[in-house]
Amino acid sequence: MESGQQSGLRKALRQSVGTLALALALASLSGPGGALAGPADAAARTRFDIAAQPLADALVQFTARTGIQFFVDGRLARDTRSAGAQGALSPREALTALLAGTGLTYRFRDADTVTIGPVDRTGAITPPEASETVLDEISVQGQSPTFGTTGFVARRSTAGMKSNTSILDTPAAVSVITREELDVRGVQDIQTAVAYTPNVKATDYPGGQGAPVFTIRGFRSINLQNVYEDGLRAGFNAYNQQIEPYAYERIDIIKGPASVLYGQGQPGGIVNLVSKRPSFIRSNEVSLQGGSYGRVQGTFDLTGPVEGSEQFAYRLTGLLRKADTQVAYTPDDRVFLAPALTWRPDADTSLTVLAKYGSYDRGGSEQSTPLLGSLNPGPLGRFRRDLFLGIPNFNKEAIETKSIGYILDHTFAENWIFHSSARFTDTSSDFNLVGANNGSVVKERFYKIIPYKRIQASQAILIDNHVEGRFDLLGFQHNVVAGIDYWRYQGRDRRTFSNDNILIDLYNPIYPASVSFPGAPNIVSDGRLSQLGLFVQDQIKVGGFILTGSVRQDYAKSKSINKLTGRLSSNNPDALSYRAALGYEFDAGVVPYLSYSTSFALNAGNRRNGSVLDPSEAKQIEAGVKYQPPGGNALYTASVFEITQTNVPTADPSAPGFLIQTGEAVSRGFEVEGKASLTDGLNMTAGYAYLDTKVTKDNVNPFTGRSNLGNRLPNAPRNTVSLFLDYAFPSSSVLAGLRAGAGIRYVGAATDITNIDRLPAYALVDASISYDLARLDPKWSGVTLSVNALNLFDQRYFSAGFYQGTGFEGFRRTIFGTVAYRW
Repeated sequence: MESGQQSGLRKALRQSVGTLALALALASLSGPGGALAGPADAAARTRFDIAAQPLADALVQFTARTGIQFFVDGRLARDTRSAGAQGALSPREALTALLAGTGLTYRFRDADTVTIGPVDRTGAITPPEASETVLDEISVQGQSPTFGTTGFVARRSTAGMKSNTSILDTPAAVSVITREELDVRGVQDIQTAVAYTPNVKATDYPGGQGAPVFTIRGFRSINLQNVYEDGLRAGFNAYNQQIEPYAYERIDIIKGPASVLYGQGQPGGIVNLVSKRPSFIRSNEVSLQGGSYGRVQGTFDLTGPVEGSEQFAYRLTGLLRKADTQVAYTPDDRVFLAPALTWRPDADTSLTVLAKYGSYDRGGSEQSTPLLGSLNPGPLGRFRRDLFLGIPNFNKEAIETKSIGYILDHTFAENWIFHSSARFTDTSSDFNLVGANNGSVVKERFYKIIPYKRIQASQAILIDNHVEGRFDLLGFQHNVVAGIDYWRYQGRDRRTFSNDNILIDLYNPIYPASVSFPGAPNIVSDGRLSQLGLFVQDQIKVGGFILTGSVRQDYAKSKSINKLTGRLSSNNPDALSYRAALGYEFDAGVVPYLSYSTSFALNAGNRRNGSVLDPSEAKQIEAGVKYQPPGGNALYTASVFEITQTNVPTADPSAPGFLIQTGEAVSRGFEVEGKASLTDGLNMTAGYAYLDTKVTKDNVNPFTGRSNLGNRLPNAPRNTVSLFLDYAFPSSSVLAGLRAGAGIRYVGAATDITNIDRLPAYALVDASISYDLARLDPKWSGVTLSVNALNLFDQRYFSAGFYQGTGFEGFRRTIFGTVAYRW
């Protein structure tokens, strides 16, 4: 049976690789004269429906359709009225229609940027009297997360440079998951959101227990250490945080060490979640969803200008879910609400206030399931797939999160902008948890579990202030970013362990009716973390060369107090991080680059002399190439890298229970990714990654008698392949209104850290279909029906568990239908 399964996986892999090769071959036809012709090619047409209105608003709608950026006097754009543009037009034709009768004209600076202004006697564009402004939805950098995205493709990202920089100019591998891609694939969780991104994996965890763990380029990040929201760290404790994908407009992933911009973190990279923000263009959406495991969910997303006040725009996003999961006795209920308000007093200033509230009710069993009896048959066969390794009447994950913050952008001089963002977060969690003793099975069928209560609360404040300036000096173009950021986190933890000795029969579970606890908690602790960072970066362009240099100094503090013993543990490390990169931009839209970067990460634990551990350090060398066909809606990237992490904590062989820092791990790999509109209506996201990880230094663990020297890192498959194609039938077709998509995700074999557990490769198929009911009757305008399927063929797959010999089963087949109304 296993041989047949492996044969099927090999066949699925061959098919996915063949499809990927075909898609990339089609993509190679893009460019002038190809399917992805540039703005000058009248054959590259997009359907526009832009009504007569102020020119500024008309240009915003044009940008939403094309991703093209404007340099224009903001006041002039708002005081000028456009006649609009309708029909299937090329970008140039649409611009000509928008500017007809205004006395203004346009000039393409490159494929993605256009200058607009009045014409002088010579026919040239007259420089505007006011400072030239980049016009996006908010008219200043950073305030329009959808800006620069069309379909599945993004052109710009602030996460990789802390400035509104082209992805081509960013000397790192950048992957962007746009809102349209999230919607088309029917993403309901962060794990599925990143599932098509090369060398990025979030452990599927249907049983609950907090936020997911990300593994990027082989390095595991816990407690949201490498997860950011709007450029600020998203959280500090996986047990009192959750991630709701519906809250975000896009997800930017920057590969490789990012300490030079963000401070401490694992060297694989960061995931930056970009919040939905108010728009001055009215847009509303409500939806109702139902499907597998009794899911019932409603959402709404409402945005537009505040009536009677053109300076303000609002957004109100919400979600309500009632659902069970594939694990028995385990719910997945949540309430999420995100109000936001933008104030734009003039073309140079924008202030957005963002608030979020989330309440999550899930299960409290860790579900680290024995592999013998689940992945592989045990002596008694396999146990049920919905097996619950907990106690039904003692099973709770109640998380409540509240946050409020702001994003301020102010252009204070020509080509100089001040950016400030801050957020305050308050979290609380109440868990009735069940863990395992050590993951072993007694008498081939009994599993020892340990119930305990865990109550936590935390507060965090984060702030980032930086200045960005663009100027020319002696023929060199500079883009300078300099600033300071700070965050402070404090958390309280209270745990009480049961004295009961409980065994669960894996094949015929009989759960205890009650659980007893001692009168006093076993653990009461307070912890505080903080970080202060100062950074400066300069990107210099001359000719086609792009030289990037960045440096950052961090001062970190950590303190932990055991309230029962009074023991204090503290550490005040500092670290210097830097990045240097060189690239060259060819006229054909090709940018090769070479970069070197470093990072650091704080460590928990003590040496035998009682001193705390120093930070781990990492360095990466990366070479890559990016290709964006001129005028086309596509982006292709390829990169090869080597990351070496040193000062890794390992067991002290002479002092059991303590640590020394002699460990080292190396990750080498290759990635290729493509996102494109191959033809009118056809979107693609595709990727391949090869990853070779190895523990290059380690000690013998005195408890197990084993060393991990030479082992692969956990949950780090050597090969992954992904491809998703989405096609919307044209309006002239008999199938007009129909949109269908399908994707395959192949994940190669992986291991746990001991390399004893072997987790086989798997291939998962996802599918989506939707229909615009307006095609049946105009009275149904704005109503769409859709069906999404995740893991369509219910393939069984696992990732490494908390204990050797255990694993987490991945998401089973999930199918849900959605009716949405947009107006």
